[in-house]
Amino acid sequence: MSSPKNKPVEKNTVKHLEITKVELVGEKLDAWQKYLMSSRSSYFADRKNSLGNEYFVGRQSWDSVFEREWAVIEERMAAGIGVDENLILMLGEDFFSGGEEILQELERDRDLEKIATGQEEFLTIYTFEDFIMLSNQGIFRDEVFLIDPQRKWKKKVREILSQYGFNNFDRMMIEGEWYIVVTR
Repeated sequence: MSSPKNKPVEKNTVKHLEITKVELVGEKLDAWQKYLMSSRSSYFADRKNSLGNEYFVGRQSWDSVFEREWAVIEERMAAGIGVDENLILMLGEDFFSGGEEILQELERDRDLEKIATGQEEFLTIYTFEDFIMLSNQGIFRDEVFLIDPQRKWKKKVREILSQYGFNNFDRMMIEGEWYIVVTR
């Protein structure tokens, strides 16, 4: 009498398992594509909203800027950076690749100005666009930093920063220019 462990596997069972694996991969890819499309749509809507009427003045040039930014974001998302944790769990860690490599490259390439404050503390100055892009990619890590609001952003900067969980604002003059000091 043969035990269940030694029972020969039927050809139909093997074929069914192979089809099931293919279907599973297809479902993961479908879920990933839907997530990317949804994220892209949300990103573009956020960027248009943050620009306000200025977007409509130069729609084509802003759309090309958004496309370039999205290409970078999508590359990072493919590595699992800035992707919802539940989706990572559903797709599996092995679905994503190169995350550590990209994070190391970002640290090397990040050429942001740092300013020394009176308390021997260094604060990084971000442009508003850099803050939005890094936050949307899920890689913004600073808890205290400076924002260069630039003339066109001053009206909405605080409102949008609040949406990202930063609610404490102060002003600091550096070399004749006003910056916003931001903390949670």
